[in-house]
Amino acid sequence: MGNSFKSSGDYRIEISGWGLDNCFFAERTDLIWKAGDEKQVQLRRELAEGAIVFVRLLSSEPSRNKVPVAYQVRGIRPMDCNGRCQMRLVQLRARAKESSSGQNASKLVEDSKSVCVTMQAETNVALEEILP
Repeated sequence: MGNSFKSSGDYRIEISGWGLDNCFFAERTDLIWKAGDEKQVQLRRELAEGAIVFVRLLSSEPSRNKVPVAYQVRGIRPMDCNGRCQMRLVQLRARAKESSSGQNASKLVEDSKSVCVTMQAETNVALEEILP
């Protein structure tokens, strides 16, 4: 996790994001950092494969470097008999605004070119349902 971690081991963290039920959650748990930079957590909440979560290191030392770091959820195992799901976390890296091939990192330009066309009949039905 950025400069927050120095080596493999267990770290007390707070992890937050949106679960399968589309509800925001924040949970305190242990981050297990294995050799080869592999990070795993066990949560009481089910998450979707590829979900984005934010991890913040909890420590007893006062520190200014407690900024949450974005991770993507991978390799979710089924919930165990204790009601906990184990999953791997892969740290997300910031992307450049424009790639070397000239493609934009976001689809803002593409999205601004698309036009949303609604059918007049659909609009009238919606208004009739709202108005008395």
